[in-house]
Amino acid sequence: MGRRRELGVDSVCCLLHNLIPGGSGWQWVHLLGRHVERGGRATICAPPGPLAEPARAAGIEVVPTSWAEEGEAARAGAWDAIERHDVAIVHWDHMVMEAFVPALKLCGRAALVAHQAPHGLARWFGPEILPSVRVPIEAAAAESNAVVLVRGEAHRRRIADAFEVPPDRLRILPASIPLAGVAFRPAAAEPVEVLAMVRLSPEKEPVPRLAIELVRAQLDAGRPCRLTVAGDGPLRDEMMMLCEQRLPAGPWRVERAPRDPIARLAAADLVVAQGLTTLEAAALGRRVVVAKAVDDGRAGGIVLTPDGYDEAARDPFGQPPLSTDTERLWAEALALGDRDLRALRQLVEKRNSLKVASRALGRALKATA
Repeated sequence: MGRRRELGVDSVCCLLHNLIPGGSGWQWVHLLGRHVERGGRATICAPPGPLAEPARAAGIEVVPTSWAEEGEAARAGAWDAIERHDVAIVHWDHMVMEAFVPALKLCGRAALVAHQAPHGLARWFGPEILPSVRVPIEAAAAESNAVVLVRGEAHRRRIADAFEVPPDRLRILPASIPLAGVAFRPAAAEPVEVLAMVRLSPEKEPVPRLAIELVRAQLDAGRPCRLTVAGDGPLRDEMMMLCEQRLPAGPWRVERAPRDPIARLAAADLVVAQGLTTLEAAALGRRVVVAKAVDDGRAGGIVLTPDGYDEAARDPFGQPPLSTDTERLWAEALALGDRDLRALRQLVEKRNSLKVASRALGRALKATA
Protein backbone atom coordinates (compact mmCIF):
# COMPACT_ATOMS: atom_id res chain seq x y z
CA MET A 1 0.00 0.00 0.00
CA GLY A 2 2.84 2.39 0.82
CA ARG A 3 4.03 2.53 -2.80
CA ARG A 4 0.57 3.67 -3.92
CA ARG A 5 0.33 6.68 -1.64
CA GLU A 6 1.64 9.20 -4.16
CA LEU A 7 -1.88 9.33 -5.61
CA GLY A 8 -3.66 8.29 -2.41
CA VAL A 9 -6.11 6.03 -4.29
CA ASP A 10 -6.03 2.50 -5.66
CA SER A 11 -7.61 3.10 -9.06
CA VAL A 12 -7.82 5.97 -11.56
CA CYS A 13 -9.87 6.35 -14.75
CA CYS A 14 -8.56 8.97 -17.18
CA LEU A 15 -10.66 10.36 -20.04
CA LEU A 16 -8.46 11.78 -22.79
CA HIS A 17 -9.31 13.74 -25.94
CA ASN A 18 -7.13 11.42 -28.03
CA LEU A 19 -4.15 9.07 -27.96
CA ILE A 20 -2.05 10.95 -30.50
CA PRO A 21 1.62 11.32 -29.50
CA GLY A 22 2.03 14.69 -27.85
CA GLY A 23 2.88 16.28 -24.54
CA SER A 24 -0.36 15.80 -22.59
CA GLY A 25 -1.01 12.27 -23.84
CA TRP A 26 2.47 11.05 -23.02
CA GLN A 27 2.38 12.69 -19.60
CA TRP A 28 -0.74 10.72 -18.66
CA VAL A 29 0.68 7.46 -19.96
CA HIS A 30 3.76 8.05 -17.81
CA LEU A 31 1.86 9.18 -14.70
CA LEU A 32 -0.63 6.32 -14.84
CA GLY A 33 2.13 3.85 -15.67
CA ARG A 34 3.97 4.95 -12.53
CA HIS A 35 0.77 4.39 -10.54
CA VAL A 36 0.39 0.86 -11.97
CA GLU A 37 4.05 0.11 -11.28
CA ARG A 38 3.36 0.88 -7.62
CA GLY A 39 0.49 -1.57 -7.45
CA GLY A 40 -2.44 0.63 -8.45
CA ARG A 41 -4.92 0.23 -11.30
CA ALA A 42 -5.50 2.65 -14.17
CA THR A 43 -7.74 2.94 -17.22
CA ILE A 44 -7.64 5.36 -20.14
CA CYS A 45 -10.84 6.02 -22.12
CA ALA A 46 -10.05 7.66 -25.47
CA PRO A 47 -10.41 7.24 -29.23
CA PRO A 48 -7.95 4.69 -30.68
CA GLY A 49 -4.48 6.08 -31.35
CA PRO A 50 -0.74 5.30 -31.35
CA LEU A 51 -0.34 5.85 -27.59
CA ALA A 52 -2.65 2.91 -26.85
CA GLU A 53 0.22 0.48 -27.40
CA PRO A 54 2.66 2.01 -24.88
CA ALA A 55 -0.21 2.54 -22.44
CA ARG A 56 -1.10 -1.16 -22.51
CA ALA A 57 2.58 -2.06 -22.26
CA ALA A 58 2.67 0.00 -19.02
CA GLY A 59 -0.20 -2.07 -17.61
CA ILE A 60 -2.90 0.53 -18.25
CA GLU A 61 -6.29 -0.69 -19.44
CA VAL A 62 -7.38 1.15 -22.61
CA VAL A 63 -11.10 1.45 -23.41
CA PRO A 64 -11.69 2.72 -26.98
CA THR A 65 -14.20 5.55 -26.68
CA SER A 66 -15.61 7.98 -29.23
CA TRP A 67 -16.38 11.43 -27.89
CA ALA A 68 -17.54 12.65 -31.31
CA GLU A 69 -20.30 10.10 -31.97
CA GLU A 70 -23.83 10.87 -30.86
CA GLY A 71 -25.63 8.55 -28.47
CA GLU A 72 -24.79 6.78 -25.25
CA ALA A 73 -23.62 3.59 -26.97
CA ALA A 74 -20.36 5.26 -28.07
CA ARG A 75 -19.53 6.09 -24.44
CA ALA A 76 -20.99 3.08 -22.65
CA GLY A 77 -17.57 1.54 -22.13
CA ALA A 78 -16.31 4.74 -20.53
CA TRP A 79 -19.26 4.94 -18.13
CA ASP A 80 -18.71 1.31 -17.09
CA ALA A 81 -14.99 1.96 -16.55
CA ILE A 82 -15.55 5.11 -14.48
CA GLU A 83 -17.81 3.27 -12.04
CA ARG A 84 -15.03 0.76 -11.36
CA HIS A 85 -12.55 3.37 -10.17
CA ASP A 86 -11.93 5.59 -7.15
CA VAL A 87 -11.49 8.83 -9.07
CA ALA A 88 -12.02 10.11 -12.62
CA ILE A 89 -9.61 12.45 -14.41
CA VAL A 90 -11.05 14.29 -17.41
CA HIS A 91 -9.10 16.19 -20.07
CA TRP A 92 -10.44 19.74 -20.60
CA ASP A 93 -10.68 19.53 -24.36
CA HIS A 94 -13.25 19.50 -27.14
CA MET A 95 -16.07 16.97 -26.59
CA VAL A 96 -14.36 14.92 -23.89
CA MET A 97 -14.89 17.76 -21.42
CA GLU A 98 -18.64 17.17 -21.77
CA ALA A 99 -18.09 13.91 -19.90
CA PHE A 100 -16.84 15.69 -16.77
CA VAL A 101 -20.17 16.25 -15.01
CA PRO A 102 -21.44 12.70 -15.74
CA ALA A 103 -18.07 11.27 -14.63
CA LEU A 104 -18.24 13.19 -11.35
CA LYS A 105 -21.72 11.82 -10.68
CA LEU A 106 -20.75 8.24 -11.55
CA CYS A 107 -17.46 8.17 -9.65
CA GLY A 108 -18.10 10.61 -6.82
CA ARG A 109 -14.65 12.24 -7.20
CA ALA A 110 -13.11 13.86 -10.26
CA ALA A 111 -10.36 16.15 -11.53
CA LEU A 112 -10.62 18.35 -14.61
CA VAL A 113 -7.20 18.77 -16.23
CA ALA A 114 -6.49 21.85 -18.35
CA HIS A 115 -3.50 21.46 -20.68
CA GLN A 116 -4.21 24.57 -22.75
CA ALA A 117 -5.38 28.14 -22.49
CA PRO A 118 -8.93 29.26 -23.36
CA HIS A 119 -7.75 31.08 -26.47
CA GLY A 120 -6.17 27.84 -27.70
CA LEU A 121 -9.52 26.07 -27.78
CA ALA A 122 -11.12 29.11 -29.43
CA ARG A 123 -8.41 29.16 -32.11
CA TRP A 124 -8.98 25.48 -32.91
CA PHE A 125 -12.78 25.32 -32.72
CA GLY A 126 -13.94 28.94 -33.00
CA PRO A 127 -15.11 31.40 -30.33
CA GLU A 128 -18.52 29.71 -30.23
CA ILE A 129 -16.94 26.92 -28.16
CA LEU A 130 -16.21 29.21 -25.19
CA PRO A 131 -19.65 29.03 -23.50
CA SER A 132 -19.51 25.21 -23.46
CA VAL A 133 -15.96 25.05 -22.09
CA ARG A 134 -17.06 27.17 -19.12
CA VAL A 135 -19.51 24.52 -17.85
CA PRO A 136 -17.00 21.90 -16.64
CA ILE A 137 -14.63 24.55 -15.25
CA GLU A 138 -17.38 26.09 -13.14
CA ALA A 139 -18.66 22.66 -12.03
CA ALA A 140 -15.22 21.47 -10.95
CA ALA A 141 -14.45 24.74 -9.16
CA ALA A 142 -17.76 24.70 -7.30
CA GLU A 143 -17.86 21.11 -6.00
CA SER A 144 -15.92 19.97 -2.93
CA ASN A 145 -15.40 16.52 -4.46
CA ALA A 146 -13.80 17.94 -7.62
CA VAL A 147 -10.71 19.92 -8.55
CA VAL A 148 -9.31 21.81 -11.56
CA LEU A 149 -5.68 21.12 -12.43
CA VAL A 150 -3.57 23.67 -14.33
CA ARG A 151 0.05 23.76 -15.50
CA GLY A 152 1.54 26.58 -13.43
CA GLU A 153 1.06 30.02 -11.91
CA ALA A 154 0.70 31.84 -15.22
CA HIS A 155 -1.78 29.24 -16.45
CA ARG A 156 -3.74 29.52 -13.20
CA ARG A 157 -4.07 33.29 -13.66
CA ARG A 158 -5.31 32.89 -17.23
CA ILE A 159 -7.95 30.31 -16.33
CA ALA A 160 -9.08 32.22 -13.22
CA ASP A 161 -9.41 35.48 -15.14
CA ALA A 162 -11.14 33.93 -18.16
CA PHE A 163 -13.80 32.10 -16.15
CA GLU A 164 -13.95 34.23 -12.99
CA VAL A 165 -13.20 31.35 -10.66
CA PRO A 166 -11.23 31.71 -7.40
CA PRO A 167 -7.55 31.00 -8.06
CA ASP A 168 -7.35 28.86 -4.91
CA ARG A 169 -9.79 26.39 -6.56
CA LEU A 170 -7.18 25.73 -9.25
CA ARG A 171 -4.34 23.41 -8.26
CA ILE A 172 -1.07 23.04 -10.12
CA LEU A 173 -0.06 19.78 -11.79
CA PRO A 174 3.36 20.59 -13.22
CA ALA A 175 4.45 19.48 -16.65
CA SER A 176 6.60 16.41 -16.15
CA ILE A 177 8.83 13.88 -17.87
CA PRO A 178 10.33 10.53 -16.80
CA LEU A 179 14.07 10.90 -16.28
CA ALA A 180 15.13 7.27 -15.90
CA GLY A 181 15.99 6.86 -19.59
CA VAL A 182 17.25 10.40 -20.16
CA ALA A 183 21.04 10.43 -19.77
CA PHE A 184 22.75 13.80 -19.29
CA ARG A 185 25.34 14.31 -22.04
CA PRO A 186 26.08 17.99 -22.76
CA ALA A 187 25.94 19.00 -26.42
CA ALA A 188 28.91 20.10 -28.45
CA ALA A 189 30.14 23.65 -27.88
CA GLU A 190 29.54 24.56 -31.55
CA PRO A 191 26.04 23.45 -32.55
CA VAL A 192 25.62 22.22 -36.12
CA GLU A 193 22.18 20.63 -36.22
CA VAL A 194 19.20 22.71 -35.10
CA LEU A 195 16.18 20.51 -34.37
CA ALA A 196 12.54 21.62 -34.25
CA MET A 197 10.68 18.55 -33.01
CA VAL A 198 7.02 19.45 -32.71
CA ARG A 199 3.53 18.69 -33.93
CA LEU A 200 3.12 20.81 -37.06
CA SER A 201 -0.12 22.53 -36.09
CA PRO A 202 -1.07 26.23 -35.90
CA GLU A 203 -0.40 26.71 -32.17
CA LYS A 204 3.08 25.18 -32.55
CA GLU A 205 4.00 27.09 -35.70
CA PRO A 206 6.47 29.47 -33.96
CA VAL A 207 8.79 26.54 -33.25
CA PRO A 208 9.75 25.64 -36.84
CA ARG A 209 9.53 29.28 -37.94
CA LEU A 210 12.12 30.39 -35.40
CA ALA A 211 14.33 27.37 -36.10
CA ILE A 212 14.38 28.28 -39.80
CA GLU A 213 15.50 31.84 -39.01
CA LEU A 214 18.20 30.64 -36.62
CA VAL A 215 19.68 28.38 -39.27
CA ARG A 216 19.43 31.11 -41.91
CA ALA A 217 21.38 33.46 -39.62
CA GLN A 218 24.21 30.96 -39.22
CA LEU A 219 24.38 30.21 -42.94
CA ASP A 220 24.39 33.92 -43.80
CA ALA A 221 27.33 34.34 -41.41
CA GLY A 222 29.23 31.56 -43.20
CA ARG A 223 28.95 29.06 -40.32
CA PRO A 224 28.05 25.40 -40.88
CA CYS A 225 24.50 24.70 -39.80
CA ARG A 226 21.59 22.50 -40.82
CA LEU A 227 17.94 22.29 -39.86
CA THR A 228 15.76 19.29 -39.13
CA VAL A 229 12.02 19.72 -38.62
CA ALA A 230 10.66 16.50 -37.11
CA GLY A 231 6.92 16.15 -36.77
CA ASP A 232 3.55 15.47 -38.33
CA GLY A 233 0.46 17.62 -38.58
CA PRO A 234 -1.65 19.82 -40.86
CA LEU A 235 1.12 22.40 -41.47
CA ARG A 236 3.70 19.91 -42.73
CA ASP A 237 3.48 21.00 -46.39
CA GLU A 238 3.46 24.67 -45.40
CA MET A 239 6.64 24.23 -43.36
CA MET A 240 8.36 22.50 -46.28
CA MET A 241 7.46 25.45 -48.50
CA LEU A 242 8.78 27.90 -45.91
CA CYS A 243 12.08 26.02 -45.73
CA GLU A 244 12.34 26.20 -49.53
CA GLN A 245 11.69 29.95 -49.44
CA ARG A 246 14.01 30.88 -46.55
CA LEU A 247 16.89 28.40 -46.86
CA PRO A 248 19.14 27.19 -49.68
CA ALA A 249 18.65 23.65 -50.93
CA GLY A 250 20.66 21.11 -48.94
CA PRO A 251 21.00 22.18 -45.27
CA TRP A 252 17.47 21.26 -44.20
CA ARG A 253 15.04 18.36 -44.11
CA VAL A 254 11.58 17.56 -42.79
CA GLU A 255 11.21 14.19 -41.04
CA ARG A 256 8.22 12.29 -39.74
CA ALA A 257 7.61 12.38 -35.98
CA PRO A 258 10.27 10.10 -34.44
CA ARG A 259 9.37 6.78 -32.83
CA ASP A 260 11.96 7.52 -30.13
CA PRO A 261 11.76 11.26 -29.32
CA ILE A 262 14.49 11.15 -26.67
CA ALA A 263 16.99 9.54 -29.02
CA ARG A 264 16.18 12.11 -31.70
CA LEU A 265 16.71 15.00 -29.28
CA ALA A 266 19.98 13.46 -28.10
CA ALA A 267 21.26 13.40 -31.68
CA ALA A 268 20.75 17.16 -32.10
CA ASP A 269 22.95 20.04 -30.96
CA LEU A 270 20.47 22.87 -30.37
CA VAL A 271 16.72 22.35 -29.90
CA VAL A 272 13.94 24.85 -30.60
CA ALA A 273 10.92 23.78 -28.58
CA GLN A 274 7.82 24.35 -26.51
CA GLY A 275 6.23 22.40 -23.67
CA LEU A 276 7.53 18.99 -22.59
CA THR A 277 10.12 18.90 -25.37
CA THR A 278 11.81 21.85 -23.64
CA LEU A 279 12.17 19.76 -20.47
CA GLU A 280 13.36 16.67 -22.32
CA ALA A 281 16.02 18.58 -24.24
CA ALA A 282 17.22 20.37 -21.10
CA ALA A 283 17.42 17.07 -19.20
CA LEU A 284 19.62 15.67 -21.96
CA GLY A 285 22.01 18.62 -21.76
CA ARG A 286 21.00 20.29 -25.01
CA ARG A 287 20.91 24.03 -25.51
CA VAL A 288 17.27 25.05 -25.91
CA VAL A 289 15.55 28.05 -27.44
CA VAL A 290 11.91 28.28 -26.32
CA ALA A 291 9.80 29.62 -29.19
CA LYS A 292 6.52 31.53 -28.98
CA ALA A 293 4.53 33.91 -31.14
CA VAL A 294 5.12 37.63 -30.68
CA ASP A 295 2.52 40.37 -31.13
CA ASP A 296 3.04 40.95 -34.84
CA GLY A 297 2.67 37.25 -35.69
CA ARG A 298 6.37 36.57 -36.00
CA ALA A 299 8.19 33.92 -34.00
CA GLY A 300 10.32 35.03 -31.08
CA GLY A 301 12.33 33.07 -28.57
CA ILE A 302 14.28 32.98 -25.34
CA VAL A 303 17.35 30.90 -24.60
CA LEU A 304 16.69 28.58 -21.68
CA THR A 305 19.01 29.44 -18.78
CA PRO A 306 18.99 28.42 -15.11
CA ASP A 307 17.88 31.91 -14.05
CA GLY A 308 15.02 31.96 -16.55
CA TYR A 309 13.90 28.38 -16.04
CA ASP A 310 10.71 29.03 -14.08
CA GLU A 311 9.28 31.52 -16.56
CA ALA A 312 10.46 29.82 -19.75
CA ALA A 313 10.13 26.11 -18.96
CA ARG A 314 8.59 25.21 -15.60
CA ASP A 315 5.22 26.67 -16.61
CA PRO A 316 4.47 26.13 -20.34
CA PHE A 317 2.13 29.13 -20.19
CA GLY A 318 4.73 31.51 -18.77
CA GLN A 319 5.33 34.73 -20.65
CA PRO A 320 9.09 35.30 -20.72
CA PRO A 321 10.62 38.22 -22.61
CA LEU A 322 11.06 37.16 -26.23
CA SER A 323 13.53 38.25 -28.87
CA THR A 324 13.38 38.01 -32.66
CA ASP A 325 17.08 38.91 -32.89
CA THR A 326 18.66 35.67 -34.09
CA GLU A 327 22.23 36.91 -33.54
CA ARG A 328 21.40 37.65 -29.91
CA LEU A 329 19.77 34.25 -29.46
CA TRP A 330 22.80 32.49 -30.91
CA ALA A 331 25.17 34.48 -28.69
CA GLU A 332 23.19 33.62 -25.56
CA ALA A 333 22.92 29.95 -26.50
CA LEU A 334 26.64 29.62 -27.20
CA ALA A 335 27.46 31.34 -23.89
CA LEU A 336 25.97 28.42 -21.96
CA GLY A 337 28.65 26.14 -20.55
CA ASP A 338 28.53 22.64 -19.13
CA ARG A 339 27.86 24.03 -15.64
CA ASP A 340 24.75 25.87 -16.93
CA LEU A 341 23.51 22.79 -18.76
CA ARG A 342 23.98 20.64 -15.66
CA ALA A 343 22.09 23.22 -13.57
CA LEU A 344 19.20 23.00 -16.03
CA ARG A 345 19.14 19.21 -15.68
CA GLN A 346 18.96 19.59 -11.91
CA LEU A 347 16.05 22.04 -12.22
CA VAL A 348 14.11 19.53 -14.34
CA GLU A 349 14.73 16.89 -11.67
CA LYS A 350 13.65 19.20 -8.86
CA ARG A 351 10.59 20.84 -10.44
CA ASN A 352 9.34 18.82 -13.40
CA SER A 353 10.16 15.19 -12.80
CA LEU A 354 7.51 12.48 -12.92
CA LYS A 355 7.94 12.00 -9.17
CA VAL A 356 7.21 15.68 -8.49
CA ALA A 357 4.09 15.63 -10.69
CA SER A 358 2.82 12.36 -9.21
CA ARG A 359 3.02 13.77 -5.70
CA ALA A 360 1.30 16.99 -6.80
CA LEU A 361 -1.49 14.92 -8.36
CA GLY A 362 -1.84 12.96 -5.14
CA ARG A 363 -2.25 16.15 -3.11
CA ALA A 364 -4.88 17.44 -5.53
CA LEU A 365 -6.85 14.18 -5.46
CA LYS A 366 -6.72 14.11 -1.69
CA ALA A 367 -8.61 17.41 -1.69
CA THR A 368 -11.56 15.71 -3.44
CA ALA A 369 -12.06 13.05 -0.74
